[in-house]
Amino acid sequence: MQKQYGMYLAYFFQTLIGLNCIYAFVTGNLVGFFSALIMFVATCIPFIIAHRMNIRFPWFVFFLIALALWFHTAGYIQGYYEMFYPYYDKIAHLVSGTTVALLGFLGVIFLDRYWNMKLTAPFIVGFTIIFGMALGGFWEIYEFLVDTFLGGSLAGKMQNGLNDTMLDMMFVLAGSIIVAIMGVFYFRHHRKEDIVGSLNGDEALDALKHMEHNN
Repeated sequence: MQKQYGMYLAYFFQTLIGLNCIYAFVTGNLVGFFSALIMFVATCIPFIIAHRMNIRFPWFVFFLIALALWFHTAGYIQGYYEMFYPYYDKIAHLVSGTTVALLGFLGVIFLDRYWNMKLTAPFIVGFTIIFGMALGGFWEIYEFLVDTFLGGSLAGKMQNGLNDTMLDMMFVLAGSIIVAIMGVFYFRHHRKEDIVGSLNGDEALDALKHMEHNN
């Protein structure tokens, strides 16, 4: 039952992204419309992957992805980035950092099983933090390039000085550490193989190997 309620949360924020997409189109904000459309499609990708590969992701994976993309969409289209600056921006980076780190955590475990790399639990936890920070760093570079060459985004300048950028990275780091701490507690009572098995990962890995063989 908890999983079903959690999925409703994911559907709720996915719907909000769709409504923002419609709002942007009606108000003539074509850039915002296409941005929201891309965000909405992005929320559908995890569902497609889970269905095609028969992976049972926990509900909070779908929820965090939809929540992170909603923060980005509403921040620009509804002007929340400026209206609630700097709090909205920092919370958005915290949620995004947590989401990216979680995807990195699950992803490296699948790759470890697929390639039989025999990675240790400390390595996986460390990689989770590094992965989250790396993606956060690439995002800050993207913001810098948009401000430099395009004069900013829909909500104006994406970066507001060195302090703003450093705070963004600190919140991304905080989100990554949250996932890493959860990973540490998990590994105290479970093996990394248990995660793959709980996600029906054996069938997913077989599907990946089948696709690789066909290619």
